[in-house]
Amino acid sequence: MGSRPTEPVIKNLSLTVEAGQKVAIVGRTGSGKSSLVLTLFRMLDPSSGSIAIDGVPLSVLPRQTIRSRLIGVPQDAYLLPGSVRLNADPLKQCTDKEITVALKAVQLWDIVVKNSSPTHHSHPLDVDVEELHLSHGQRQLFCLARAMLRRSRVLVLDEATSSMDSQTDALIQRLLRSKFAAHTIIAVAHKLDTILDFDRVAVMDNGTLIEFDAPYKLLGRPESAFAKLYAASRVDEDDDF
Repeated sequence: MGSRPTEPVIKNLSLTVEAGQKVAIVGRTGSGKSSLVLTLFRMLDPSSGSIAIDGVPLSVLPRQTIRSRLIGVPQDAYLLPGSVRLNADPLKQCTDKEITVALKAVQLWDIVVKNSSPTHHSHPLDVDVEELHLSHGQRQLFCLARAMLRRSRVLVLDEATSSMDSQTDALIQRLLRSKFAAHTIIAVAHKLDTILDFDRVAVMDNGTLIEFDAPYKLLGRPESAFAKLYAASRVDEDDDF
């Protein structure tokens, strides 16, 4: 929360995201990005003001309803104990064919088949997900396949690719643009190169919204906070190289 118990993390923030827009939320550590996402899922409740989706305030909806209608992909991929099928489709809304197509899209289907045994599994999707021994990046891809199978049209990403290798990150970026083209996407972004084709960037600082515009418009303003963040990120990448 804030530096003091009574100090709000997010202050004086007013933001409208249109249906189908791709909006990135950026800012330095502690700027309030993740708190904003937690508030969307009602894991935090605002002390004042409100958040509405399609004109319906989230405060009047049960938390479980909100979380079933929004697709969340966090930074740390979480898999349930149980089969691949259960993890890909925990709400049991999809056919085996749909699950298979999603796992092929994220390049995990061959791993599932390789670890299935005809003598122990009636279908490759019956394999226990822990038997796949997925890497961190592969687990994140699995969560993206799960997101692809959800019926919702709102996708929320909380720095989902911040610790990915470049190959996995590139695959995730391609999938976001092909499989979620019609979705509304709200993405807390660490790698600023990946959101330059988004519709809007919301720049946060100390819990407030200081800029909200198209990425290239902000980059075209030398005094822009986003332009400064982007320049700093390029320097950091050069140092890492």
